[in-house]
Amino acid sequence: VQKENFTMRKLSVSEWCCAVRFNKNDDSIMTDLSTPFVVLPNSKRYWCADPFLFQKDDYYFVFFEAYDRLKRKGVLGYRQITEHTAGDIHIIYEATSHLSYPFIYEADGNLYIVPESNMSGELYRLKCLSFPNHWEKDKVLMHERLVDSTFFSHNQEQYCLSTTVDDGLLFDRLDLFHCVNGEWVPCPRNPVKRDLSSARGAGKCFEQDGVWYRPSQDCSDGYGCALCLNAMDKIDSNEYLEHCVKKLQPVDIKTNTGVAYQGIHTYNRLNHVEVIDLKTPPELHILNLIGGFWKRVRSKIK
Repeated sequence: VQKENFTMRKLSVSEWCCAVRFNKNDDSIMTDLSTPFVVLPNSKRYWCADPFLFQKDDYYFVFFEAYDRLKRKGVLGYRQITEHTAGDIHIIYEATSHLSYPFIYEADGNLYIVPESNMSGELYRLKCLSFPNHWEKDKVLMHERLVDSTFFSHNQEQYCLSTTVDDGLLFDRLDLFHCVNGEWVPCPRNPVKRDLSSARGAGKCFEQDGVWYRPSQDCSDGYGCALCLNAMDKIDSNEYLEHCVKKLQPVDIKTNTGVAYQGIHTYNRLNHVEVIDLKTPPELHILNLIGGFWKRVRSKIK
C-alpha cells in the first residue's frame, strides 16, 4: 500500500486553472478580497493559465494558454464568458514550441496577440483575421528570448516590460524596451530591476484610484507562488521604477470551490470583470501519463 501511494504521488502533478468574477463597481483585488472568484473548469484535454480579457460588443472573452496534456505543450485558446456561464475551450493557434501569456490588444484598427514564445528564440505577434477563431503570424517584434512581455503606453510613447531568459532560468530580471520608429530598443540600464520576488510579469498594467499598477509574479518560493501589485513610479526610455504595494498569496483569493490552491501568477482586469489563474493541488490525470509516454517514444524515434 505504501509503495502504491508513493507511485500515485510521483505520477500526480499540479496544473493551473482560470477563475473570473464580475464586480458591480470599480473594485479590484486592490480593494476587494471578499467577493469570490468562480473557477472555470478545465477540459479533459486542456488545462488553462495566463488569462487575458477582451470585450467584443457586449460579450466578454478570456484568452489563455491551453496546455495540451497529450502534446505536452501550451497552445493558445479562448472561451466566451458571462456572469453565470462559461463556453467551451476553443484552440486558435499552435506553434511547434510552447506558447503562453497571450497579451491581446488593439492598434490601428487591428486586433493582435503577442504570446510568450521564448523557445522559438523570437517575440512575435499574431494578427486576427476573423474574430475570434482565425489568427496568423504577422510580425517578429524582437529576436530575443523573452517571457511574459507586457506592453503599455505612457506620455504617448510605447513601452514593453519583459523578462530576458538567461541560462539559469531564474526569471529574476525585468527589462524595459522602448518603441522607436517601429523598432523595439532596449533600455541602456537593462535589467531595470533584479528581484526574484517581483520581476516577472503577471498581466496587463491597470489603473486604480489614479495609480497605475503592474502585476508581477513572486517566484522566490517557487514558480508563481504569489502575486505582486507594483505601483509604477517612473517611466521613460532610460529608466523604470516601481515598488510593491500589495502581495497576494493563493490563500488570500476566495473562490467558489473551497480548494486549497497552491499558486497564483496572472491577474487581468477589464471594466468590472477580473480574471486570475490558480495552481491546483497535485492530481493524477490519465492524459498526462499518455502524453508523457508518447513524448518519450517520439524522442527515441528521433
